Amino acid sequence: MLMTMFVPFTVTMIPNYLLISRIHLADNIWGVALPQLADVLGIFLIRQAMRGIPVSLIEAAKMEDISDRKIMTDIVLPLVKPAVISTGIIFFINSWNEYVWPVLILKTVDNYTLSLALQMFISSEGGTDFTVAMAVSVMTMSIPLILYIIFQRYIINTFASAGIKG
Repeated sequence: MLMTMFVPFTVTMIPNYLLISRIHLADNIWGVALPQLADVLGIFLIRQAMRGIPVSLIEAAKMEDISDRKIMTDIVLPLVKPAVISTGIIFFINSWNEYVWPVLILKTVDNYTLSLALQMFISSEGGTDFTVAMAVSVMTMSIPLILYIIFQRYIINTFASAGIKG
């Protein structure tokens, strides 16, 4: 499964586009986000976090006759919460910075992401409105930066613990 990390985006771009257009998510923000949700990096990070959960903890909960759903929500999810948060932040930042995929999927200007909207203010013919372009650039940069600063400890802990064999 980790070998799929080496498959470039350009190989999966056309099949993803065909799939998104067939399920009628073209020109929709869900069409931009959906292919990002099943990424092997996230699966790997959350798997490593779950490997760190002691089996005896789950077995003790089963001996107490706790349902599987209750075990998942009350025991497992709180233990993997840092990995889930950091994976979500990493995927959000990757999706936020994406340019090629939203250009393919989004057709109307109302649905554009900030990265695409920024391109509207930059012109190769010399008619660039630099004040608006810089304001949009700061907005585009500030949201992921603020999220990273807030959740920095989760991200660092997740990557530090992912390398430790559980």
